[in-house]
Amino acid sequence: MNEDVAKLARTLNRLFWVLTFLAVAVLGLGYLLHRMDISIPPPFGGLRVWGIFLLVVSVLLGVALPVLIRTMFNKRAVDRKHVDLTVFVDHQKRMVIISISAAYVAGIAYMLVVPNLYLYGSVLAGLYGIYSAIPSERKLAGELRFYGLGGG
Repeated sequence: MNEDVAKLARTLNRLFWVLTFLAVAVLGLGYLLHRMDISIPPPFGGLRVWGIFLLVVSVLLGVALPVLIRTMFNKRAVDRKHVDLTVFVDHQKRMVIISISAAYVAGIAYMLVVPNLYLYGSVLAGLYGIYSAIPSERKLAGELRFYGLGGG
């Protein structure tokens, strides 16, 4: 089963690094535009409204939604008393995608040059989303054991 954990970790790591590289590129582009005082005007509304909106979306994607999804997955697993490996893998991929997407929202906040309070809050939520999505073999093995799927 250790080989399966390593294979799963490699798959999730590949997804994680591709999405993280793209998120860092978006954040970097936003940062450069921000430093050069080049702002993209919002399609409607003021920058403060967009800042609040992007902060809320970033916190939802980076913190709240992953906690909710994990809790719902755990409840469903306890109710059914069984978890299929494919369902578990899909759940892990979903968690990586949702958590890292908070960094994309933070990049948009950088590009719009929203007020600093909302901008830095969005960036922190995005960075936390990336951090919480890191798929390590040890973490995966523990979760596989928890769900009764082996895990080494």
